Amino acid sequence: MDADRSSIEIKVLLKNLDPTKPSIKHKDRLRRLNKFRNYVTAKPSPEIYDDDYSLLLLGSESPTAMEDEDLSHMTLVGLLRAAGSPSTDHKDSLKRSARPTISLLRYLCLEFEASSSKVNILGELNGFASALCALNVPQLRTVRFDIHIGKGDNESGSRGGSKDDACHLLALILARHTDTDYETPKPLKIQDFLPEPRSQAEFETWLGENASPDVRKGVKDNMAAAEGVGMGAKVAAAAGGREIVSFGDDDDEDDDDDDVLGVFGSKGSPKKRGAPSNKGGGGEIQQAVVSGAVAPGKPTRWSETQIASEKMTVSGAVFLQEERENAIAERKKAQEEKKRLIGRDPLGIHSVERFDLRDIDSNRDHFIQQTLIGIEQQIDDELALASESGVERVNWLESQRQALLAIVEAKNEPRGLPSILPTNPDFDPILFLTLVHRDASYQELQESTSRLSRKTDNQVERLQNLVRDNFSLFIKCSEGIDVFAERNSHSGHSTNSNQGMQQLQNQFGKLDDLAQSCSEQARKSFKPLLDNTNEVRKVQSALAVLQRVAPLLQVPSLMRQHIENANFSSVVKAYRKVLVIDKNHCDVDLLRYVRAKAGEAAQDARQDLELILADETSSANSLLDAIRDLGELLELLEEEVESKGGGPGNKGGVTPRSSGQANSSMKPGTFSIDRHVICVRDYPPALACLFLQTTHFRSLVDKSLASTEATAERIFRGEGPDSSLNASSSGGNNSSDVVSDSSSQRTRDKRWKFEVLEARVDATLRAVALAKNWLPRLLQIGLATQEAEKRRMARSKRRIVSMTSAITLGAASTDESDSDTGDKGIKMMSVHDVFKSIVSPALMRLVEHVSYTSLGCANQGSKHRISATIGRGAAERLRAILKSPLPPTQTSKCALDLAELAVAIQESNEAMLAIRSLGDDGEANKVVYQSPLERCSQLTNDAVVMIEQRVCIYSFDACARKCSISASGSGVFDGDALLQCVQKLSDDLTLSDECSKEIEKGCLLVSQKICEGLTSYVKDRSDAARLRVVAECADALNTTIVDVVREVSYLTNGQSESLESNLSSVISALEREMFDIFLESVKRNVSSCARLGLIENPSDNDQKVNKAEESAPFPPYLAASFLTIVRCRAQVERALRDLRRSEGTTYQFLALQTASDGIVENICLELKSKLNSVRPQADVYSIHLQFLISTLKKYLSDEILSLASDTRRMLLSASTGGKGVGRGMGNGPEGLTALENLERLGRVYVMCLGE
Repeated sequence: MDADRSSIEIKVLLKNLDPTKPSIKHKDRLRRLNKFRNYVTAKPSPEIYDDDYSLLLLGSESPTAMEDEDLSHMTLVGLLRAAGSPSTDHKDSLKRSARPTISLLRYLCLEFEASSSKVNILGELNGFASALCALNVPQLRTVRFDIHIGKGDNESGSRGGSKDDACHLLALILARHTDTDYETPKPLKIQDFLPEPRSQAEFETWLGENASPDVRKGVKDNMAAAEGVGMGAKVAAAAGGREIVSFGDDDDEDDDDDDVLGVFGSKGSPKKRGAPSNKGGGGEIQQAVVSGAVAPGKPTRWSETQIASEKMTVSGAVFLQEERENAIAERKKAQEEKKRLIGRDPLGIHSVERFDLRDIDSNRDHFIQQTLIGIEQQIDDELALASESGVERVNWLESQRQALLAIVEAKNEPRGLPSILPTNPDFDPILFLTLVHRDASYQELQESTSRLSRKTDNQVERLQNLVRDNFSLFIKCSEGIDVFAERNSHSGHSTNSNQGMQQLQNQFGKLDDLAQSCSEQARKSFKPLLDNTNEVRKVQSALAVLQRVAPLLQVPSLMRQHIENANFSSVVKAYRKVLVIDKNHCDVDLLRYVRAKAGEAAQDARQDLELILADETSSANSLLDAIRDLGELLELLEEEVESKGGGPGNKGGVTPRSSGQANSSMKPGTFSIDRHVICVRDYPPALACLFLQTTHFRSLVDKSLASTEATAERIFRGEGPDSSLNASSSGGNNSSDVVSDSSSQRTRDKRWKFEVLEARVDATLRAVALAKNWLPRLLQIGLATQEAEKRRMARSKRRIVSMTSAITLGAASTDESDSDTGDKGIKMMSVHDVFKSIVSPALMRLVEHVSYTSLGCANQGSKHRISATIGRGAAERLRAILKSPLPPTQTSKCALDLAELAVAIQESNEAMLAIRSLGDDGEANKVVYQSPLERCSQLTNDAVVMIEQRVCIYSFDACARKCSISASGSGVFDGDALLQCVQKLSDDLTLSDECSKEIEKGCLLVSQKICEGLTSYVKDRSDAARLRVVAECADALNTTIVDVVREVSYLTNGQSESLESNLSSVISALEREMFDIFLESVKRNVSSCARLGLIENPSDNDQKVNKAEESAPFPPYLAASFLTIVRCRAQVERALRDLRRSEGTTYQFLALQTASDGIVENICLELKSKLNSVRPQADVYSIHLQFLISTLKKYLSDEILSLASDTRRMLLSASTGGKGVGRGMGNGPEGLTALENLERLGRVYVMCLGE
């Protein structure tokens, strides 16, 4: 199988093991575990990625989940944590799902991909076992071995876990634990997992009873190694430290021996040779050493050698290349660091590592919209508290909102939205503080400002930087001043500093006069040009005014464009802009005209939005957007525009969707849906949308029922499902036409029944699809309506409070009182009432229709009744087909759809908890709440139970027929087919707990049919066929039935406790019957082989007797008896091998016991009956009988032993001991030869039996 599918299966399993999710029940976890177990037990074994081993064991704690971005946001519970998940209601106990989880974990680690079912802990480990043994102790402790071993299968039952599975896994960990490299052994202590002595004793007991000697030895050796590893590590560390120190000392002493090739000269070391002497030129020696001069001869450095000089060129090029690469890497690193610094918060408030200012800047449109939504929500919350805290904060929030709206409007300008990056030229500090530090406190901002001021250079440093940057300009100015000073000195004036400064000022005055004269002359010359420039400026000012109001002038055309593009949110925003024009005090006709045209466009947008609300094909998101946009638009529309001659709502063909509205004679906003007339403008937008969509749903349900009934009637009348005739008319009257007409009539009788059944299946599928598509849609609209109703009631409450305060002050206005009175006079239906009065009855009819079309009638013995939804007035034959159960194939198809319908209705029923009737305060009523969809959910679950029970019955019936044919034809007990049937049901059934009786009865039915087939197989066949049946039954009892019982226990959550005993009784009865018949056959066969034959008197002809004895070394009846026993043993061994019965005795022993008893009994009875004839040889026959007793004593029963002993005593008493009588085995060599023959016969028997 594909490894990708294995990854998907593992992720789905880990999602459903989360115990913190209330929506995941115990049966859901159990069902998912069974499905995954069936997946991994399939043949061939599925392929699994290496990363998925640790993911399955640890879940979100595994390195795979932590490194994967998609998995890091998911909550995945690994098998280790699920196997040790504690119970929330029982102290020191586990969840019920911990037992099947640790059972699955044991299978994966010890039996997955194993060649045999025998557990081999010391063999080669698979991927799961290797991953488990490489985990650390804290991760392994999550399994809670102490509870599994201490309480498993003992005190707490299923909540105590599984002791056997836990002991297997703990033995594996203690025997094979490794480091994270999967190779280095790393022994562990048993105290790490079982701190209590009682649990340790339990594990030791289990280890002695169930583990092999090699496993026990490996576990004990590792535990002993783990106990001594601590002290050993300390000793090794101490010894290692001493060795390192001594090694370092030796290395320092041998520094002079590094020149092993003699290529380097020796250099004097002051430390080793002592301080140089001052006598005889000691200063020169020091100077030579300092300057690096050495005597000629051998080089003293590597760079002075010939090899180094040859490699200098190559190494230089390599060094330059490395330097270039390092420089490029440093520049790249510097650029990355610069980008990272740009993304930091300049104020230092956000210090988290994942904060990046560039991400916020790139998504500032989204953040602005989120901020606007948050501000509007805060405004609504503050308005609710305005009577207590005032409106100052509301005004403050509104100013923020207007500022953000102004920024959003600037988006349409060429510059676009300003940036929040301080390094950007379009940086806007207000937008920066709003998006990044809107929730920061004043104290935080003040501290950040102080930090910025400390980081900024002081004034002196800035001046120094200014001088440094403009130093050349300062130099030029200084040189100019020096030029003026030199000219004055050369002219012979006094060098007095005051006079020089006065002269300098005179020079500057002359320059100023010259500049003023030039300015006046230029003004006179360019006066006409300046006048023209003033006129141009006036025109530009007027154009600027028009440019400022250009957005307002473009509003009507923009609104029309947005309406054509169905972008109604932009229509509302554009219409909000034009409301700044005061229609009562505006003197500009152009602006008043713009507002009027914008109002007409708003009315057209309202009409289009109403059409969207009434459209059954609109998506849920489109409906929610239309509700929001229509609500905002209604708040902005003016009352007088709506009352002018019916308004623009009466115009025809104004908008693209105007054809979908009702008759123009009706009130604007009125729609007719299947004889139900609804006026949208009588209700709030959300409630109106809910009315329209629920009416559509009710109409679709009625149409679905009518369509199904019409289809059935058409088929019954002889037409096809598509209104086509099934048979053509014929005008012939001859006999062949009569015969063909009769045969075609029979064919039509069969065909119309089949087509009616197919029509029922199609009707079921369409009804389920209808419910699955419409229920989530209606719930989304209902939740939006509930929220809108809460806001409306909160606003009404605030209006009443404000009116009360105004009346108290004597300043209440008449129109406000009238409007409030009008609002009180309208009683709106709540969302709960709409669902209760419209959705619930329609959904109930739909569920009843689905139940009727998929089931037809209730199951036998069921307390539920199914009422007919179609065909009540149809013909009796048609009603019989409609009420009949569907065939197996159609039933299985409908069962899947019914299960999906039950899940959809259950989810909708849970979601209805958020939709309750609201009180006068706008809060949900504090009463016991019953969902309107509760009865629908219950009815759907009952239908699912009934149809899944039928699926079980049909599946087991088909399996029984198949297995019965295989058993009667081939003599095979096909238990694998029964196991596959149960596994398939575990995948298909969703309410398997309710089908436990049907599953148990189905398993018994299959077993009984197989036994009946095996019984018919052995008829008119030999004993080999009976032994084959016995072998098949024994194999089934030991292997297949155990697997079937385990799968059924998983499937029914342990409700089928008597299944194993019932199956065993059925199969054991057949096995006993067949083997008893075989034993009777053995008795009949050995009776003919144990005859003494003709008995002659030895006194008549002793010579003949002697010759006969010599020619026949073995007594014939003894040889024939032993040969019969050997043949019986070979027959049983070939058929049954070493199989054992349920009592523990092998079939081979029972067969040999029966054969031995039959032989000895027949010989004894014949000896008694022929006592007078055998009297002369009574002692010989007594010896033969004693030989039989000694040889067959292992297989003889007590009764036969007693009979043989009595017969032998009778023979001994019959011997007279006279001459010629009572010779025993003979006198002389003849008697010795007979005894040797008996001994040879015994040895041959022992060799044949392998004893």
